[in-house]
Amino acid sequence: MVILEICVPLLSMQDLYKKFKDYGKVKLNEPLAKHTTFKIGGPASFFVTVTETKKLVELLTLLDGKGIDYFIHGGGSNTLASDAGYVGVVVDIKTRNTEVQEDVFIADAGCVTVAVAQKSMSAGLTGFEWGVGVPGTIGGAVRGNAGAMGGDMKKDILKVEVYKDGEVITMTNEECEFGYRDSVFKHDGGVILRVYLQLKKAEPDAQLMKKALEHLQYRNSTQPQGFASSGCIFKNPECGMSRKTGSRSAGQNAECLEKLREIDAEKMEQFEKVGKISAGWLIEQAGLKGKKRGKVEISDKHGNFMLNTGGASADDVLGLIDEVKQEVYTRFGIELEEEVAIL
Repeated sequence: MVILEICVPLLSMQDLYKKFKDYGKVKLNEPLAKHTTFKIGGPASFFVTVTETKKLVELLTLLDGKGIDYFIHGGGSNTLASDAGYVGVVVDIKTRNTEVQEDVFIADAGCVTVAVAQKSMSAGLTGFEWGVGVPGTIGGAVRGNAGAMGGDMKKDILKVEVYKDGEVITMTNEECEFGYRDSVFKHDGGVILRVYLQLKKAEPDAQLMKKALEHLQYRNSTQPQGFASSGCIFKNPECGMSRKTGSRSAGQNAECLEKLREIDAEKMEQFEKVGKISAGWLIEQAGLKGKKRGKVEISDKHGNFMLNTGGASADDVLGLIDEVKQEVYTRFGIELEEEVAIL
């Protein structure tokens, strides 16, 4: 077994192991394939599972103080871990407390998103039913501004508590700088500790569970089941003008959009109404559904899903990602951008 050692002055791996045990359960050289929905990934030097927010803050403060690299792990979705593993500390957040204050639902970052949706409905609150089909943790959902069925975290977040630069701060919705599958936390650091959802009290006859079940049934009917996957690999590219830059999105020009309209005018009309083209549809039109590389295969059901058919490697996935990006760009002049985080 290859030992991935961390170099910290005056501290051995054994010293670090003993220190980390003060904050949670510690595993040495833990295979990340056990902890990602893709079932891919080599060993992490340390895998520390933390169940208390106070301990989490203390651990992060220690890691920052010692200059030790770390990666925040939630539910393991939307993540592709390297075959070589991770030299550093993977902080596995399993904080799971929840609270209701009037129409605000409060959840620790480690709460499973599905459970947050279910508990909020049980508390008589509406607005987060769409979360029943979202994998991973609520902290990860905020970081990536997860969304489904017309909802997203930006619409529901009141504020978040965050660890940053050795202190705990509160950030408003606006300060989170939410974008499409994006937030400030992807670019400016900060670890989400607690999430405050601004919901609404449901009417007495509101059929929240029925609505949630409909969301879940739709998601299951349109996405592949039965194989390990990270979720959507690519973001849906924007149609027309980019809101951030005021210029056309990558590859978005009249010629390429017209080419897509010739393929399916009705579908393109739907995409242009919402301002985004389905990456899965583009991959399908490029004839890439079912394409394989090693043990990784593009789903026949949804083009934006890559499936681990058993024993796949991260290199297989990365190679297939490159092939897809090249083929879609060659055919349609559109540059796809990864949604999956690559560790």
